[in-house]
Amino acid sequence: MKKNLFTLLALMTSACLAFAEASFDFSFAIPKGWTATVAPRGFEDRGAQFTDNTILTLSGVGNVTTVTVVCSANEADANSIEVFVGETSIGLKVLPKENGQTLTFTSEAELEGDLKIVITRTKKSVWIKSVTVGGSYDPGDIPEEDPTEGLDHEYVYSEPTKVISTGEEGSKITYSFICNNVKVIANLGTKTDTYFGANAGTTLTFVTTRNMKAIVVDGFVRKAFTATASSGTIAYKSSSSVDLEEEEVLAVTDIDANVLTLYCDKQLRCNEVRIYFDENPDINIHPEEELNYSYYWEPEEAVTMDIVFDRLEYQDMTENMGYACSSFLFYNDTYEMNLVIFASATDESTILPSGSYPINDTYAENTVQASPGGDEYYDYPSCVFTDFETDGEGTERYNPYYIVSGMLVITPVEGGATFTINAVTYNGSVISATYVHVVNAADNAIVPTEAIVSMRNGIILLRSNGATYSITGNRL
Repeated sequence: MKKNLFTLLALMTSACLAFAEASFDFSFAIPKGWTATVAPRGFEDRGAQFTDNTILTLSGVGNVTTVTVVCSANEADANSIEVFVGETSIGLKVLPKENGQTLTFTSEAELEGDLKIVITRTKKSVWIKSVTVGGSYDPGDIPEEDPTEGLDHEYVYSEPTKVISTGEEGSKITYSFICNNVKVIANLGTKTDTYFGANAGTTLTFVTTRNMKAIVVDGFVRKAFTATASSGTIAYKSSSSVDLEEEEVLAVTDIDANVLTLYCDKQLRCNEVRIYFDENPDINIHPEEELNYSYYWEPEEAVTMDIVFDRLEYQDMTENMGYACSSFLFYNDTYEMNLVIFASATDESTILPSGSYPINDTYAENTVQASPGGDEYYDYPSCVFTDFETDGEGTERYNPYYIVSGMLVITPVEGGATFTINAVTYNGSVISATYVHVVNAADNAIVPTEAIVSMRNGIILLRSNGATYSITGNRL
């Protein structure tokens, strides 16, 4: 289940509900009681991501002697955190390039006043995972939140009420919108003009002014998808043993609540959600028998492929995917591989450095997207194509292998960079592939490559000794 937005670790028996220590979790949202001068860009395993100078403030603290911050930074000695209690600074620390670092700020005197975490960001990102306050904390002044705020309590729900994506679009974000008097809240998800959803390991919440009876999701789930509901019983309308993109992929019955939260271990995409109420006709929702349907068009026999590529192309996929990412296309005379790599969009220079890029479905920075599969119309990256084959209906098409896990490693070499891919496909095929890219400037000079970089518009570049080259080796 979703973690609490804050946990109070040591309860003290006092009239003001003071606590000896209070710990606040920033993994999914800004915790209750806190304010931020700039909203996070998103949330992930490292916590709330900040790409601008930000001040986090918590009122109601006293007797403070320590403040512990768990944070991350992906640039060394470029960002800092300073902690104030009232007007008193209890320390400023410059951040190394490290994930999950623990910073402890101490004061010899007990302090009281607003607690402020001042984030000074000059390059790339800073993440706040948690803040623990050693002292007392009185949450009594925090107003109770009304989850139905913005909804019409006189609204009559239709049979059933349909919820589709409305409002602003965005990816890797926290969002909230109202459709047909249903409030939808994602602590981290993707939203386009055609669908909305929750990313892997996050939650999706539905709020109404009447108790819900059941919901049915038309959309997309990944293979082995599971969900946990805050109320009711989970029912899968279709097999979850493979990735599915068809009607009625998920249902929840016996809800009897006006707030329903779904925790999704993998990505859930909703093209439409139908919500049933007591006023609606009875519905019959229960899991169907296992289906033979498979979203994958991949040869059943698992194989091992050792591939050396000799050509590389790329295309900007930012607009299509809603993320800062590019599609790398590797070729030789027999094979073609398409990898979608997600990069940080927090600055305009070195945001795709040499290093390791895991293949998964988190959409996180510096990862390769695992393929959701393919059908008779389209093969989704990341995948490998071999020669043509003819299916049982006489249709000729490529043999695709859909990559679902593994690692891409980018290593600088003299005059260029080496791409090494070790991956596993949906049917268990094993792929080992390499490609060596050499920068040839206009004067044919071979120079050491410092790093591979990506601009915000998705153009992949190579930098060498102060000069910049396109991926095809042309000096810019």
